[in-house]
Amino acid sequence: MTGTRSDPATTRPGATARLLAVLRSPWVRWGFLVLALALAVYAVVAVREDLAEAAEALSAGRLALAAVLAVLFVGCTWLSWRAVLTDLGSRLGPRAAVAVFGISQLGKYVPGGVWNVVAAAEVGADHGVPRRRTMTATAVATGVGVVSGAVVGLVALPFVALESLQSWSWVLWLLPAVVVLLLPPVLNRLLAAALRWARRPALEHPLSWRGLGAAAGWAVAGWLLAGLQVWLLATGLGMASDVRTLALAVGGYALAWTVGFLVVVVPAGAGARELVLLAVLTGALPHAEVLLVVLVSRVLITLADLLFAGIGALCRRPAGVRFAPLAPRAWLRWDVVHRMLPTRRSAVLEIGCGQGGFGMRIAARHDYTAVELDAGSWRVAAARVGAVDPAARVLHGDLTVLPAQERFDVVCAFEVVEHIEDDAAALVEWAARVRPGGTLLLSTPADPDRYGPWDAMAGHYRRYEPSHLARLLADAVLTDVVVRHYDAPLGFVLEPIRDRVARRQAVAAAAPAGAPSSDPDLAARTADSGRRLQPHRRLTGVLTAVGTWPFRLLQRALPHAGTGLVAVGTRPQTDAPPDAPPAGRPAAHPDTRPPED
Repeated sequence: MTGTRSDPATTRPGATARLLAVLRSPWVRWGFLVLALALAVYAVVAVREDLAEAAEALSAGRLALAAVLAVLFVGCTWLSWRAVLTDLGSRLGPRAAVAVFGISQLGKYVPGGVWNVVAAAEVGADHGVPRRRTMTATAVATGVGVVSGAVVGLVALPFVALESLQSWSWVLWLLPAVVVLLLPPVLNRLLAAALRWARRPALEHPLSWRGLGAAAGWAVAGWLLAGLQVWLLATGLGMASDVRTLALAVGGYALAWTVGFLVVVVPAGAGARELVLLAVLTGALPHAEVLLVVLVSRVLITLADLLFAGIGALCRRPAGVRFAPLAPRAWLRWDVVHRMLPTRRSAVLEIGCGQGGFGMRIAARHDYTAVELDAGSWRVAAARVGAVDPAARVLHGDLTVLPAQERFDVVCAFEVVEHIEDDAAALVEWAARVRPGGTLLLSTPADPDRYGPWDAMAGHYRRYEPSHLARLLADAVLTDVVVRHYDAPLGFVLEPIRDRVARRQAVAAAAPAGAPSSDPDLAARTADSGRRLQPHRRLTGVLTAVGTWPFRLLQRALPHAGTGLVAVGTRPQTDAPPDAPPAGRPAAHPDTRPPED
């Protein structure tokens, strides 16, 4: 980038970019989740009377075993998807993979046929997987499921009367063409062409025979388990228990799922799949019993999807770890900061990590290193961050405790720069720790006129105007500088409360900015500032998180107002020569919205 602002009239985002921005909105994401969950629950509640009838006709043991088979079927679908994602270059651990896949399963219940792909991409980005890779993996895994389902259905054709499929029999004639499209040499070329057309980077890792073979194997295993579930229910209602009826159930379910996938205008193929399965099983069982089998099977699969979604939600954080609670203003700050961090796993250094509230959250998704001067805060932070990632480093001291040549993708310092007398020199030192192309990310109090008792008590030298902070970052040879406010409107309510607390603790009211470095209490006040007003009880932390949630959303619409600033700048790929003027100055654009991740 050149570091200069282009004419807005020539840089308006295209329709795709605007659509992606809308899809990444928290309102859309939460609204989608609520809608999908409601539709999935409705799919169960709508047939509650039929379920009551099934409970009377089928034994508890048979129903329980059918439920287990439904969970195993969805589990095989998950393993097939994970095999494709691994083959594309993103090997997620079981917890992260369940989080991405499980939550995305709810998307199947929203009409349109693509929402599970979109949901997987968004949740995958939270786990460091590029969106295009997750979307490709989900689309390919779905294609593998369709083809393998059609193959399993063809194997069962000797037991299925082709005419029973009636108007849906044309689907089988597409099978040879689809099989050819899913061969790795053909599929890789198609994916490359699609990404070029979308003006997206090519995939780093092409699909291999081994990866697609593993995905197909798990998909076939899933069809066998789903068909076994249907057979178990049908035989409980009077269908003969033999190999022929087992093949009929397996092949019929696989064909029904294939047809349901092609009918994208209804959620999860509802209706279309049931009609095909009814047609296949007619003759082996009376119509009323067939309808009951179809409905019970559908409900059990839906419950299995909901189970995976619930497990996925629980797996979004490290096992056995509870993130430390945050104070209200810290929650507002974190909402801005975490959206500025890279979506893919990166090396992150935090300068002055305090007690590790942010550090825990960063370490859950990135390779984390931190330095902290205060011994008490360092001990707390080391224990907290170590519980999230034992490989993370939390070091006692300043930057000199790190190897001089070590560089990071992101260097961050939250509420630190205002404690340093020579802030310009500190920013140059921090920027030097950023790898070329990496970013420096920081937060600090805004508006010098607001300097008050809390600032004096906390050991602040100053507060910042956005333009002044932007110039300092530019002078540190950072480009593409973005500075924005945060915490409005809640911050304007919280700040007077903090000032009142400071007055009660006998700190000089409205002390002038620029406290002298000779002040013997300055270091102690600075060390203590990160421990004040921090919630310690879990209930308090939960209430704070819930209470600040609406304000976290509201502040995103108010990037030009607030009592705090968040700033980010990029280190150029090639640093300017020593005798060149500061390369970052033309790129400073204070008080603007942060770029979308």
